[in-house]
Amino acid sequence: MNVNVSSVKRWTEDGTLECVKTAGGHRKFTMQHLANYLKTHESKTKKANLFPIESDEDLELSSNILKGDFDFLIDYVTEQSRLCNRDRAQRVFNGLYMGQYPLHQIYDRLVTPVMHKNGDLWEQGEISITEGHFTSQTIRDCLIRLQGIIHTPSKKIGTAFCLIMSQELHDVAIKMVDHVLELKGYKILFSGQMTPSMKIEKIFEIYQPDRVYISITIVTDVNLTQAEFDKICYIAAAHNARVFVGGRGFDVIDFSHPAVEKRLYTFEDVFLS
Repeated sequence: MNVNVSSVKRWTEDGTLECVKTAGGHRKFTMQHLANYLKTHESKTKKANLFPIESDEDLELSSNILKGDFDFLIDYVTEQSRLCNRDRAQRVFNGLYMGQYPLHQIYDRLVTPVMHKNGDLWEQGEISITEGHFTSQTIRDCLIRLQGIIHTPSKKIGTAFCLIMSQELHDVAIKMVDHVLELKGYKILFSGQMTPSMKIEKIFEIYQPDRVYISITIVTDVNLTQAEFDKICYIAAAHNARVFVGGRGFDVIDFSHPAVEKRLYTFEDVFLS
């Protein structure tokens, strides 16, 4: 952050900057400590190295993050993810968050375009299905790692149930919904893929979610997916839970059930829901 050691020591003593003190009296800092500090001292963000600068590539990357050049960042993360360079892709995720970009903006302006570009490259035959899976899995890993530096509220404002249908194979989007809601202060019930063995009624009886988020991206069996969706809506209505839906699958799935509050198109929509 371009400050001297005495300033850092003073900040840790007065509680301005969190740290962990070892038995030997040494101060250790995590990415979450730094993220929390930058969140409350935004003027320091532009002066901070968002990650260790070890090469010209790092310098260029940091500059583009601070400038908010998402065209560059989308291309960079797409390529690094395809090559399974997790650490390189992770620097962008962490750098944007440390640079005080809201989580829903990172998902809307970076992750969503990267996933769409990955799909387009596969459809055009420019990458193999294996390379497409490499990209998706690297993005998933980056999302999980990013959660390690995000501070979520201890006080909960509600309970949200996040899930996808039984034939849905894409759960990255609903996982990002999970993250945005958790950051807002919701307790999250994340089941992932709905299966025939799931007792949806029991989930509502035991955990009493007050809202449900359902993502559908690809529909292979319209009748089955519609039946599963209608069942969830029926149960949610019986328990006074609001339903929010999102994903391209709802272009073909009827979501006119009274329990459905709204169709969400962006992660900002999720944040504002």
